[in-house]
Amino acid sequence: MTVDARRSRRFKHVFLDAEGTIYVPHRGKSTWEFWADPSPEHAKDFFRLDEGVAEALASVRARVDSLCVVSKNSKAVLDALLDDFGIRDYFDEVILNGDKGKKISRYLSERGYDHNEAVMVGDTPALDLYPVRRAGIEAILVDRPYNRGEDAERIKGVRDLPSWLRIADLAEKADGPRATTLDDFLAPALKGTQRLISASGC
Repeated sequence: MTVDARRSRRFKHVFLDAEGTIYVPHRGKSTWEFWADPSPEHAKDFFRLDEGVAEALASVRARVDSLCVVSKNSKAVLDALLDDFGIRDYFDEVILNGDKGKKISRYLSERGYDHNEAVMVGDTPALDLYPVRRAGIEAILVDRPYNRGEDAERIKGVRDLPSWLRIADLAEKADGPRATTLDDFLAPALKGTQRLISASGC
């Protein structure tokens, strides 16, 4: 039996935040406006799927063993949006409310999955980064203006997640000690580029 080259070797279980990660407010709107009337009907008018998310989900779904939404939004709102965007079938489970680190850890443990093979992707450090890392699970941020002061690995959006997973696989296969982050893995190449720039006088 041959191993499907598309399958992720490093991260086999991916967890995605919803609001601010999968979907975002229509341009010019603030999420505070939505929370003044957090109804499913309002949500469908207020939010849009972030750029490239549907294509990225299809790609990630083909690479990993499990793909889940982990959100503190209400079930009614989340159900309405996942159905409206046509992306519900990409997910194995929708995990709601509570500490995201504990929720993800429970999901993995109940299925006998390795915590080291899981990654959480979100936009809010207090909800998507700190509690998940406390549970011993990798977490990265999607780049947003409100989280740029945070020292964390990040991608521009979910649209970049398939590429991030592929780079993680390359880092896993590399000889020598494994890089703790993709920034560490890419550092030698970046230093080489900087030396070339310096030598050229640019």
